[in-house]
Amino acid sequence: MDKYDKASQHIKDSLNTKNLAECLSQTGRFSYCALCATSLSCLYKYPAHVDFKLDCLRILCNHLRLMLQLPTMREMANCELPLDAKVYVRALKKEEVLKEGMMIIVQDLLLLAISNGIYDARWRVLILYVNRVFDLDLNTVDNFELSVVNCLSNFLPVQTEQEQADAARRIRVSKTKRFAMIGFASVGGGILLGLTGGLAAPLIGAGLSSIIGTSIVGAIGTVGGTAIVGSLFGVAGASLTGYKMHKRVGDIEEFQFRKLSTDIETGDIHLHITIAISGWLNEDIETSYSQPWKYLRDSPEQYYLRYESSYLLEFGKAMEYFFSFAVSVAVQESLKYTVLSGLMAAIAWPAGILGLASVIDNPWGVCCRRSAQVGKQLAETLLSHSHGNRPVTLIGYSLGARVIYYCLREMSQREKCQGIVQDAILIGTPCTRNSSDWNKISEIVAGRVVNAYCRSDWFLKFLYRTLSMHANGVAGLQAVQSVSDRIENIDLTDIVSGHFEYPQKLTEILMYIGVNVDASAKIQLITTQSMPEGISENLKINDNYTVKKSKSVIDLTIIDTKKNEAQ
Repeated sequence: MDKYDKASQHIKDSLNTKNLAECLSQTGRFSYCALCATSLSCLYKYPAHVDFKLDCLRILCNHLRLMLQLPTMREMANCELPLDAKVYVRALKKEEVLKEGMMIIVQDLLLLAISNGIYDARWRVLILYVNRVFDLDLNTVDNFELSVVNCLSNFLPVQTEQEQADAARRIRVSKTKRFAMIGFASVGGGILLGLTGGLAAPLIGAGLSSIIGTSIVGAIGTVGGTAIVGSLFGVAGASLTGYKMHKRVGDIEEFQFRKLSTDIETGDIHLHITIAISGWLNEDIETSYSQPWKYLRDSPEQYYLRYESSYLLEFGKAMEYFFSFAVSVAVQESLKYTVLSGLMAAIAWPAGILGLASVIDNPWGVCCRRSAQVGKQLAETLLSHSHGNRPVTLIGYSLGARVIYYCLREMSQREKCQGIVQDAILIGTPCTRNSSDWNKISEIVAGRVVNAYCRSDWFLKFLYRTLSMHANGVAGLQAVQSVSDRIENIDLTDIVSGHFEYPQKLTEILMYIGVNVDASAKIQLITTQSMPEGISENLKINDNYTVKKSKSVIDLTIIDTKKNEAQ
């Protein structure tokens, strides 16, 4: 058995996939493609996504040998009326090869999505959508993505002397290119190409081709296979922890990514990454950044953004002092103390609080300006594909949400900005709720755009007391009015009473929004009744626990499987 056969056998044993182009009947292949077309119709209605939908359908039709049906599929994908996909699901369930489970379709789609070395965020949202249509476990996609990454990184063939010399030469060239690149320099963490010198890529491609057909991964097995795999994971397969700024935006002094532990042994790289961004610091220690995100489990590869620490710490200290003083003022002025809710209803701010405004206004103004600049720097990072070509989910609260807002706004003004960000979760965002700005943001995010707000956030209201933004309102205080259904407004008033509680109750907030958190934290929150009664009633963790999932763009037209089976 030569080295190509060994690679093929290794991947067969690892992935155990099917070539659906050969296994499905003509009806099954049509139903598979039509299901994807109707899903694309539900997910992407903006004109900016027309080309993606066509490319996606062209890949599917070519893979399933249905190129003559491409015009029909294109019409289905661009249809403005809701389409019923139940008939296609029923047809697929009759296929012999799918008697083992509909997960085979999801796996096939994933391998299609990464076949050109670019895992577009819109592809991943489509895959998650189809996964939900089939009523499969939400971890199905993550688990198979991990299998693919492990398959790509674990197979390390013995190199000849010539291959080792070629690998060394490529490393020298790649280093030269890295230092010349604007936006990032990645100096460590090479897992996939760093260990193999990229020489395993053609072998990997050969193995994948023998399993699922050359139409999906034939390109990976060609001369350009190394470049394709390198494109997927970034230069040398490096993680974001090696990122260095080479082009600063504004006066930014600090901008670094640090790995966020998930307590799960999944390796250093994954096909989907999550970046968490905190809003302020209470202490000058590293855990001040990571502690609020301790139970976040949105992706096996998670990072937190460390930025402008000295200013965030100054703001955090000012918040603590201001809050303690505001409580005493509220008591002295006989305001009803329901976590200072009386301040929200007050026509005029108490004189005592206004007299202390200078303590908070200056650090707040500095942090607002710098968070906007950090957001633009984050946009530069993502647009330069420092993370490779993989979907990114952004989650942030307070000033961290403001960073995300300005990142997305900056990206919306650039070309080729779609397909990078999968989901954007903004919590207690100190920025405008102008609908036109948010609609532009929703066009470039492939999946969910969440505006989570608190109506009783008196502190945020105080910070914006003198600004003209009140004409549109503040996103962290109320719902964003949007002409589309892409923006989810989630009221957190029953969970948090104000701005100060976001870090402490972040796990509850993430659960309520529908972001995955550690199972032990879910059980603890429910069994100790830490969640409000009306919320914890609908939480589902497993067969014994239920966790509420908020309505998302992925849920808009999900098929009720039980209802279908009854029919």
